[in-house]
Amino acid sequence: MLGYCWLCDQSLRIAESSGLCHVCLHDLPRLPPSCLRWRCQRPDRAQGRYWFAAFRWQADIQHLIHRFKFQRCPELAGILAPFLAAQVHHCYRERDDAWPDMLVAMPMTYKRWCQRGYNQAGLLTHQVAELVQLPVATGLLRRIRDDDGAQHHAAAGQRWQNMHRSMHCSRDVSGLKLAIIDDVLTTGASISAAADALLRRGARAVDAWTLAYAEPHQPVISD
Repeated sequence: MLGYCWLCDQSLRIAESSGLCHVCLHDLPRLPPSCLRWRCQRPDRAQGRYWFAAFRWQADIQHLIHRFKFQRCPELAGILAPFLAAQVHHCYRERDDAWPDMLVAMPMTYKRWCQRGYNQAGLLTHQVAELVQLPVATGLLRRIRDDDGAQHHAAAGQRWQNMHRSMHCSRDVSGLKLAIIDDVLTTGASISAAADALLRRGARAVDAWTLAYAEPHQPVISD
């Protein structure tokens, strides 16, 4: 036995080493290995080269990410990271020269960090980095302005306004290709704000890697 499935609480067998039973594992709402940037509702403001996500924002993924973010289950970083690592390997399969040089975690404000006790994007980033064998640019991005209210309560247009110039890149990244890692991609406002900060400090290209993609009209748990 290897504990219990994170989704259905059934006992795991020796062959079930992913933290999920075979049934729940096969039912996960996986996305095809393709770029999602074209689905952005504000292409005029979208930043970044490729936007990749591993899963659709459906009930099982919502449950896992909610536990990861809000129920003090940081160990879920190790359960979820292999799915994201496998997805980006597929996404870059025909883009060998496009692999980023370093990974960057989506930052959160100090206030939210204290409330939660950890940055889930940071934990996920370090786990993914080990799997794809890329370094992490620790402390590179900082969130300098909070959104004064959870992003998931804001309309799509307001999300973009909330995130405008809300990120700061702490050092020069001229010529580097970077990938920002976060848990959920919705409108792309947060990803674009982070990418903009990196591009303004000289980044050659910025990609987004997220666990889940939610259509902008779907309710999303945010920071």
